[in-house]
This record gives sequence, structure tokens and C-alpha cells, in this order.
Amino acid sequence: MVDLNYFCKEIDNLIEKLGGYWPKEWLLQPVMEELGEFAKELQIDAGLHPDKTTSEETLSEEFGDLLFAVIALGRGLKIDVEQALQKSIEKYHKRDTK
Repeated sequence: MVDLNYFCKEIDNLIEKLGGYWPKEWLLQPVMEELGEFAKELQIDAGLHPDKTTSEETLSEEFGDLLFAVIALGRGLKIDVEQALQKSIEKYHKRDTK
């Protein structure tokens, strides 16, 4: 299994090839865009737009795009993404397993 740091480095390398991370004030924009695209497909999948169809493949692709954008946000802000996720998992585990 590949660890999260591997994907962080892959994203860093790709973004570097594309000219580097955007300024902080612009880093959230791709997350919002990808979240909107994922939300749209999820609503279609839930039947909220009966005139449209989606697929598991499309949902998975949009979810991957959202993950990419969120990881890029963290990396652009110099956040240790793996450590941040681990702390969050621990927090939820403590809070929700009492």
C-alpha cells in the first residue's frame, strides 16, 4: 500500500512542473471548484436531477479531483498533510468512541 506522503510528493512534483503553488489567497479556489463538481455528481447519483445520470467512475474521478485539491491546499500552506490527517483521526476516535 502506498502511503499518503507518496501522493503528497507526486502532487508537489506535478505542481512544480506547472509553475509552483499559487499564492495562499488563491489556494482554496480549486478546492471549492472541485467540491462543487463532486457535489453536483453526488446529487445526480442521489436522484435529485432525474433528467441526468452519472456513474461510479465519474463519482470516483470527481472525488479524486477533490482529494488532489485538498492535498494541494495543505501542501501549499506547508501543512504536514499526513500528520494533520492522523491527528484528525485520533480526535474523531477519542470523541466518537466514548
